[in-house]
Amino acid sequence: MWFNNAFIYQFTKPFETSNEVLESSLNEHPFHPCGSQDQSKQGWVSAIPGTENMVHITGHNALVCLKTEEKVLPSSVIKDALEEKVQLLQNERGQKVGKKEKQTLKEEIIQQLLPKAFTKSSRLYAYINPEKKILVVNTSSANRAENLLAFLRQSIGSLPVLPHKPDGDLIVTMTHWVKNNDLPAPFAFANDIELKALDEEAAAAKLKNHDVTEEEVQLHISNGKYVHKLALVWAEKIKFNLNEDAALKQIKFLDIVKEQNDDVASDDHLAKFDADFTLMTGELNELIAELERTWVSPEVE
Repeated sequence: MWFNNAFIYQFTKPFETSNEVLESSLNEHPFHPCGSQDQSKQGWVSAIPGTENMVHITGHNALVCLKTEEKVLPSSVIKDALEEKVQLLQNERGQKVGKKEKQTLKEEIIQQLLPKAFTKSSRLYAYINPEKKILVVNTSSANRAENLLAFLRQSIGSLPVLPHKPDGDLIVTMTHWVKNNDLPAPFAFANDIELKALDEEAAAAKLKNHDVTEEEVQLHISNGKYVHKLALVWAEKIKFNLNEDAALKQIKFLDIVKEQNDDVASDDHLAKFDADFTLMTGELNELIAELERTWVSPEVE
């Protein structure tokens, strides 16, 4: 169990829902597959596949999993069916079909196709750490993260969280780090960076496998661009991209971390899952805490 992205949220009030209440609350909102006329369904499933508990607890970390199932209705199929139906009606009536009727016909076609449609499903993991006052969602999509939060809030009644980000502008902080080669330890620059201008033209530069301290990057900054995405390495343990919204993307736990669980039998699924989750949350929680300590907003000269 290794997260590869992290949208991080901070509790504005203590999270006082006990593990027992969290478990029972999620059990009241379980996943059910789509019915014949459902376009999508979502609900909670066991955090560890094949086990009974919805919530997996390790230390102060509570792992949950939201499953979503959606009917696959290609827009081209709907469009072709609609055009055929509209043409048939226009031939019968000798006049054009209006916009409002077209929308009604489209909805009828979707309802006719739904029972025959294939489904696709996805699982979205998140963990809650009341001690650290954080909630972390394993996704690169802000919309998916917010959807999980909304469903969790619906399930337990209250979820007082806000995005975990600095008070100031993170692009100013990241630009300062690069411009002045002043990145706080134990962070180090990796070799990817994205810069954008803040004017209407929004000129951009995306450099991969590139030393961010080189003159080319400094020239972009001198020309008015700010750092919007920056690849970093934390403590020689985790590589990630820090985005302007403070999300961590393309997280990679380096070998020095993963090797710590080499002695856990790979054929023992439950033990391996638990060991990896314990290790992952320990390192990620520490990274988040140290990242927060670097969040200042100096002026870029």
